[in-house]
Amino acid sequence: MSHELDVETLFDEWAIEDGAVDMAREHWARVEPVLSALESSEGRYLEIGPGNGYALEYIARSKFAKGYVRAVELSQEMANMSATRVQDLDNVDIDVGSFLSWHAPAGMQFDLIFSMEVFYYFEDIAAAIEKAARLLAPGGELIVMVDYYEESEDSRDWSQELGVKLTRWPQNRYLDAFKAAGLQSVKQEIKSGGVQEFGLTVCTRGRKPSKPVHD
Repeated sequence: MSHELDVETLFDEWAIEDGAVDMAREHWARVEPVLSALESSEGRYLEIGPGNGYALEYIARSKFAKGYVRAVELSQEMANMSATRVQDLDNVDIDVGSFLSWHAPAGMQFDLIFSMEVFYYFEDIAAAIEKAARLLAPGGELIVMVDYYEESEDSRDWSQELGVKLTRWPQNRYLDAFKAAGLQSVKQEIKSGGVQEFGLTVCTRGRKPSKPVHD
């Protein structure tokens, strides 16, 4: 079984078991402060791995209610739940498949790209960051949040427990990868919250230059 199929199967199982409700509740406690602080936009939003759609729905109904929202989800079962949440909205599209092999509609760029608890499932995190950075519109922002990283003792055994290969980067490697992808104003924040997960979430964010950068 391929790595992507392992991950897809895992997320399908979580969706079928309980709709990933507990997972979403724990994640939202850390995601909400980040997303609620955003300014409203009439631009384009992309979410990588929306899961059951808890953040996607919030964005589509509030911050990007006058904009356009798109998501890429590897798990068909998770995508189905996301679609149910936003079925009454006409500004949302959800694609099923791997982000690394996904192609945005011709010429489409995004003003915000967001992901929570997805990037360490990629075998090549740097390639995923580089692709996301290329998809940003000038001045657009990339926000990547992860709980699985080298400094986190609480998540140390996740790969073995889940039976899925995970990529364990230190915090500063995310910073370096954002900068290597050409993003500016790169910074990190540590987020906590929820009642069942005791580890901390690293939130890395950076912006694509508004104007081309010349050497």
